[in-house]
Amino acid sequence: MNTDPHDQTRGETVPVFAGNEPAPLSCNEAAALCTKAARGAGMSWGMAEEAGFAAAWLVSYGIDGPSHLRSHLEQADGLDWDDLCPAVTPGAWQNAKGQAVCPIILGATLCDYAELPEGPAPDSEISLGPVNSPILLVPFLCELGRRNDLGFALHWDGGELRIDGTQEWLLRATEALNVAQLSLVLGVENTPCHQPCARKSPNARTTAATVAALNSFAMRTTVPATEASRAGAGSTLSDND
Repeated sequence: MNTDPHDQTRGETVPVFAGNEPAPLSCNEAAALCTKAARGAGMSWGMAEEAGFAAAWLVSYGIDGPSHLRSHLEQADGLDWDDLCPAVTPGAWQNAKGQAVCPIILGATLCDYAELPEGPAPDSEISLGPVNSPILLVPFLCELGRRNDLGFALHWDGGELRIDGTQEWLLRATEALNVAQLSLVLGVENTPCHQPCARKSPNARTTAATVAALNSFAMRTTVPATEASRAGAGSTLSDND
């Protein structure tokens, strides 16, 4: 592991990895790096913080959240995030332009609408349409289920995943939702969502390549130096007495 040069976009807690070294980031390190990467990719600060939450939540259960977020940011790179939002209508939250929705924006919106008529009411279904990196939706569904005593069933062509009272659902989610995109229907149930047990010493188990890619996104938040800024740097006062 190398700690030089210091990158101001990462803060003091995120180490630098090189070559093919594994990068076992803690939850806090993953959240900080992923938040800055999402912001650098063009998300608002609020949505970037939600991205950091989702990645760190996955890390706490031994899932490589940073790599999943990297995949999503690379898919969405160059697109307008406003074009990746769901259009909220009763029974259907699909993107108005037919594009795949962002799982971070979708998950945060589901939580925001939890108490509203268009939201995820018990014994209802919501057609979500195509969703990018759907594993990133899981932390929001789990949090929503915990807060509102709900269970969920995700349906897609040829598959189903229940997020409910069983301990094994997260393992199945990790396997089934580890894809670039999936067209989903969300079923809402009265069965409380089981909260899986977090690991005692979780880390992201990610790679140096993922850390480098996320740092590259994060660096976009910095302003490149110019000749004018360099000329004006430093004090204009003389240190002669």
